[in-house]
Amino acid sequence: MDAEMSNTTHFGSPGTQGASSFLGYVTLVPKSLASTTMAVALVAGWVALCAALRFRRITNFRRQMGFTDRDSLARMTNDQAQLILKNVIEFEFPKMYLLSLQFAIFKTYGFESMSRLIVATKNLADPANAQKRYEDTTILFGEFSLNPPTSDRALKAISRMNYLHSRYVAAGQISNADFLYTLAVCITEPIRFMRLYEWRALTDMEVCAIGTHWKAIGDAMDIQYKGFLRRELWADGIEFVDDITAWAAQYEIDDMKPARVNLQASSQLTDMMIFHVPSFAKAFAREVLFPEPGIVASLVAYAALVARRFIVRHLMLPRFTPVVFFSGPDPDTGRILHHDYLVHPYYNPATVWNRWGPVGLVTRLLGGTVPGPENMMPQGFLLEDIGPQEKMGKGSAEMAQGVEMLKGRRRGLFSRLHQSRRDCTNCEKDGNGFDYKCASDERSEDDAIGCTHWGEKKCIRGTLRSSTETYLFQTRTSSG
Repeated sequence: MDAEMSNTTHFGSPGTQGASSFLGYVTLVPKSLASTTMAVALVAGWVALCAALRFRRITNFRRQMGFTDRDSLARMTNDQAQLILKNVIEFEFPKMYLLSLQFAIFKTYGFESMSRLIVATKNLADPANAQKRYEDTTILFGEFSLNPPTSDRALKAISRMNYLHSRYVAAGQISNADFLYTLAVCITEPIRFMRLYEWRALTDMEVCAIGTHWKAIGDAMDIQYKGFLRRELWADGIEFVDDITAWAAQYEIDDMKPARVNLQASSQLTDMMIFHVPSFAKAFAREVLFPEPGIVASLVAYAALVARRFIVRHLMLPRFTPVVFFSGPDPDTGRILHHDYLVHPYYNPATVWNRWGPVGLVTRLLGGTVPGPENMMPQGFLLEDIGPQEKMGKGSAEMAQGVEMLKGRRRGLFSRLHQSRRDCTNCEKDGNGFDYKCASDERSEDDAIGCTHWGEKKCIRGTLRSSTETYLFQTRTSSG
């Protein structure tokens, strides 16, 4: 009897057991719904937060800079363009901007004239030289892109670049078309990469800034546009971008032809770009980089990029602090540290974090090099050291002379410098072929302050027209 009672008490009757199970299920359903609702609410809240913050910086930045429509872009200065580009590089798209410039350099190897020079000089086509030369190129680009255009650092970087090119220019080994195409891809590739692969395309303000900035670099390099581009004058950076993009596309059709030397020049850069890819995937990665990849390689690459774009756009908060690529100059030595590298850590400080932190450990596991070797100068660089080994420490006098020349030159301005007929009420072509001399010119109040025309012509006074709130400019030569 006790056993029977014990069994009855333990198992219960079928009816009692079914009722208990049902009541238990009913009790669990609200808890499950509450948990699910909470999870959905958290995810929705996170997505809403990302959406609210994702565009906040560029919206506020555009309002702060005052470029709210296309007409306002004609007033963009070199200093403003550099600030906008700096925001693109340090906050908005740091990785993709660098990747786009790597591909820009890669595209120049599709031309036999440029590839032949690269191979002949052994700067980027020879493993022993390519390691330092690539990092030096990124440093020059970074120095004149991340520092104000009239700063010593930017001017020294441009002057050093011109010095390194000078012997090849003098020997006729680099043509104006070579320089112009290199300038073009530094403009077109970042714009194309952001449009296709990033969480948003560049705004008109950012495109104008890229055009304005690189036009100024082209002017500093004495690149000639007349006879190559369709126009000689541009109202703003976007017009320049459109013009040089069309020219580059046609130049590729006409002159980008297969040549064995092209492969020789591009192979070393390709090896560096895929250095950290695991061995079993290197063949696949190489297939992605070169023309006509297989369908599998294409699908995987594009799927990864689409997934990244979706995640960054909808599920990640924007960057709140800038990516720091360079240190300031050391107060004692003047040396500058570089905090980023592709494969070989030239000028990268050999700190415990850099050597044994997460990135350092992954680099070691993949067989890479961490900061530390003396031949990679972990103490930092001087701009006089930038360039091939045989040029290190040389050209200081030429570099200083180049800086002084650049200080006296106006570069890259559009509506203020290269006048178009629609900007003037009475215009005649100036003798230098790039400017229009305005007998009278109506401009906004912003342009009335410190206005300087090309050459020696200067705005000597602005008379306020109260009815139209514009300024009437009169010009004279410095001797007049």
